[in-house]
Amino acid sequence: MRRHPSREAAYRLESEENYVARAFERFWQATTQNQKVEFGTIAAALQYLRASLHGAIVDTLRFHARPREVVMPEPGFPGEPRVQDSTGGGDEIWEIVKKMLHDRREQRLAYLLFHCGLKPREIIRFCPQEFRDVQEVYRVRRNVVEQLLRRRDYVRWRLKTAVSDD
Repeated sequence: MRRHPSREAAYRLESEENYVARAFERFWQATTQNQKVEFGTIAAALQYLRASLHGAIVDTLRFHARPREVVMPEPGFPGEPRVQDSTGGGDEIWEIVKKMLHDRREQRLAYLLFHCGLKPREIIRFCPQEFRDVQEVYRVRRNVVEQLLRRRDYVRWRLKTAVSDD
C-alpha cells in the first residue's frame, strides 16, 4: 500500500485497513471460486495479493472519480429508460416479478435490470445513492434470480394465465 503510485489520493478516501481488507476479500474470492488458481510459492501468492490490493485501490479511486448526481426517474415517470418490448407482454411479466419480490431494493434493481435493460455499471452510474458498487448490484441480482428460479412454476402459470386472458 505504501508503495502504490496513487497512495496519497487513496489515503484521502479510505483507511489503509479498508484497502487491505478489500485486497484479502478479492484474494479469498479468487482462490475459493476459481479452482484453477494455485500458487507454487509464497512469493507467487504474495504477488497475487499485491495485485488484489492494486485492484482495490484503483476501483476505489474510479468510484470516487465518477460524477455523483445522475438521478434515474422512478418507475412510470416521463423520461424513464425503456426497452422496446417485442412480445407485447412486458408489463404483465413485470407485474408478476414485482409481486414475487417483497424487498423494495430488489424490486428496484429488478426494474432497472430487466424492465429498463440497464447493465450493472450503468445502474451504479445512474443510481449511486441506491447501490454502493457493482458487487452489491451483482449480489442483489443473484438474490432476485434465485427467488425467481425457486418460483419458476408459479411464473409459468401466471404467464399462461395472462396470455389466455388476452
